[in-house]
Amino acid sequence: MLAGGLAGPDDSRITVRAKRGDPTYGICSTDFLEWAFRTDSFTLEVTFQPDGTWSYVSDTVLQVRGRDEPFHHIDRNRLSKVGEPRRNPLLRIERDGVSKADAHGLG
Repeated sequence: MLAGGLAGPDDSRITVRAKRGDPTYGICSTDFLEWAFRTDSFTLEVTFQPDGTWSYVSDTVLQVRGRDEPFHHIDRNRLSKVGEPRRNPLLRIERDGVSKADAHGLG
């Protein structure tokens, strides 16, 4: 699946979508998933709150074998930053000269 959408630099909400058959932002599948749990569309809405948290709601529309109506698999969560990001361990080893243990937070 490749989903896409438009957002401005100051937007607090981003929405991306993918739809079966769309040549730009479309959905691919395996033989089994196509047969049993065909994905027809996907929407992800991400909202950035002023307190630094962010939340998302995703809606994956599936056609489940044996059911007449599409099934909406909806997932939602709110996330908080728990620490500052660190560089990729390999980059820290090569560029910063740290040990493998230190690069992986085990030193």
